[in-house]
Amino acid sequence: MKKRIIKIGLLFICVGFGLTLTGQTFTNITSSAGIMVQPAMGDMVVWIDHNNDGWLDFFGGTESETFFYKNNGDGTFEDISLISGLSTLFPRAATVGDCDNDGYDDLLINSFNTSVPTKVYRNMSGQGFEEVFAATGISHRAIWLDYNADGLLDFITDSSAGNTVLYLNIGNCSFEPASGNIGFHSATGSIPAAGDYNNDGLQDIFFASTNTSKTNRLYMNVAGTAIQDVTFSAGVSDFRNSVGGAWGDMDNDGFLDLYYGNIGSNRNVFLYNKGDGTFDDRTIAAGIQDAGDARTCTWQDINNDGWLDLFTTNHVNPNRLYINNSDGAFTDIASDAGIASPDDGFGVSWGDFDRDGDLDVLIAGHSYGARLLRNDLNNNTSFLNLKLLGVFDNRSAIGARATIYSQGGMQMREINGGRGATGQDALSLHFGLGSASVTDSILISWPSGATQKLFDVPSNQFLIVEQEGNIPPTRFRLHYPYPDSIYQTSAVEFAWQLSHNLDDSNPPYYFLHINSLDKDTVIGPVYDTVVNVPMQSWMSNNACFWYIVATDDTDNTISWEQFQLHYDYTTSIFQNNSLLNKGFTVLNHGIDNVENRIHLQLESDNELILSCSVYDLNGKLLNRQTIEVPYGLSTHKLKFESGHSIIILSLQSGMQQVYLKIPLR
Repeated sequence: MKKRIIKIGLLFICVGFGLTLTGQTFTNITSSAGIMVQPAMGDMVVWIDHNNDGWLDFFGGTESETFFYKNNGDGTFEDISLISGLSTLFPRAATVGDCDNDGYDDLLINSFNTSVPTKVYRNMSGQGFEEVFAATGISHRAIWLDYNADGLLDFITDSSAGNTVLYLNIGNCSFEPASGNIGFHSATGSIPAAGDYNNDGLQDIFFASTNTSKTNRLYMNVAGTAIQDVTFSAGVSDFRNSVGGAWGDMDNDGFLDLYYGNIGSNRNVFLYNKGDGTFDDRTIAAGIQDAGDARTCTWQDINNDGWLDLFTTNHVNPNRLYINNSDGAFTDIASDAGIASPDDGFGVSWGDFDRDGDLDVLIAGHSYGARLLRNDLNNNTSFLNLKLLGVFDNRSAIGARATIYSQGGMQMREINGGRGATGQDALSLHFGLGSASVTDSILISWPSGATQKLFDVPSNQFLIVEQEGNIPPTRFRLHYPYPDSIYQTSAVEFAWQLSHNLDDSNPPYYFLHINSLDKDTVIGPVYDTVVNVPMQSWMSNNACFWYIVATDDTDNTISWEQFQLHYDYTTSIFQNNSLLNKGFTVLNHGIDNVENRIHLQLESDNELILSCSVYDLNGKLLNRQTIEVPYGLSTHKLKFESGHSIIILSLQSGMQQVYLKIPLR
């Protein structure tokens, strides 16, 4: 039975109401737990239930020792390093995830030896580990994620030199480098952390850069088929020396916020997710700037009040334990809670090793190996520990999120495959529930897009939830009509990528949605990925859009994009007349970017006056002029404004009109 050491209630919410502490909250039990890691330059430690007995074991290392300790279930640990198959690795960083979906968590490891590549070690059903894959090139850090939501864990590696590679899992813990639209900026940072910041169901990737000549970067995952660098548009650019990032929903609004630590800098940074794809720096207002001396950081609910707290470690400065005041600000209680040391902790991993309902922490760092601090908080609060097991989705549920509803409030947690400088927290999701005796409902969102609901779940339990239910059609993208082109024919062809029905042999079918401000239509079912549509006059509205819905009769998947439709109904009416009276023909066109001129080569069956109008993609008129076109062949030069990447050129003579989409760069 733990002592009641800290009082948490309204007095603990805000400094203005007073902060009451009666003793130490965390107790160093390293020695009494049987942990004997020799002092050395140490970087990492992670919780892993390697034998699936429900008790968290841990793996870690220094530059001179690799250690693996088995949890005995009585508050002590047994050193199984020699029989683990990992004793000679000297790991610098590691993350836990089940890459072959056999139900036993495997390890993704980076070595202290820079000549040793990132390696994957398969868990042999709790009887040790064996190497099954080695990446190529030098890597500083690697993390797990299911990038394409196919149910197999992929991983991404990076180094301070910017050698960023995404490895796709092709089955049985075998991997191959991604190709196609998966290209990272050459100046991408060295420490990744994945999280679904835009709530589209796929984890995006933040990279902290340890080089002050390179900015941190954020890449948006585009349908599991491409990435988009949104660093500057999202507002996450920072050239300070960043050493690790962590995602967490600090205000329970359903959007992941981002915190990252800087070293040799003026402060750390907290970026608040505004829910519109952009972030706002609220570090100072939240009071969590720390000292700019960071080693690592993580979000966890330390006091079970239902609000994520923030733990940071530093190089020479004390650790910080920022308790969430639930009003957008935090209070540092590290010193009073007994967790201001050990300092210089690179590796931090939180997990409830003794299954008493609160989170304990392992810290690995220079000069002391590894220490276990037991959370001795007993404030009569409730909790829920949720372990998710994928069936179609990856077994360790990395990328899945759980949203719980209780006492009129909401909390959201997402399982990550690595965060901070070198490690990862336990894969189980920990929810503090305050005084709630029951959780009203739980919504589980899997990377595949599948959802699962539970109702009236009692508090104070360790709950295992295995995936069940339908898997929706896979995500897919639109092909054409393109949003930056104008269409004039009386019928227009619409096309999109194929979606797959992964848990059924019957393929999905589709519905085409076209809508404007005052009208809409649905065309379907369509059993192909292309359909020819007779166009209507209302579709020429400037605010006309289209998208596709794929369905398997149980769940729907909406196309990744919604494209604007640019349709010229007036021209389509006279198209047949134009074809009968050919008039002029555009034989060739080119661009002179020095003189800002368009070169046209025309052929005409008579003399005519040609009206030439230049528009941008928003329909704004940029330039208009007329030219005299003689019979036969002729060449002409038209002016255009610089500063545009694409223009639309309209050429009209009488009833004949031709549109050209012209790239200028």
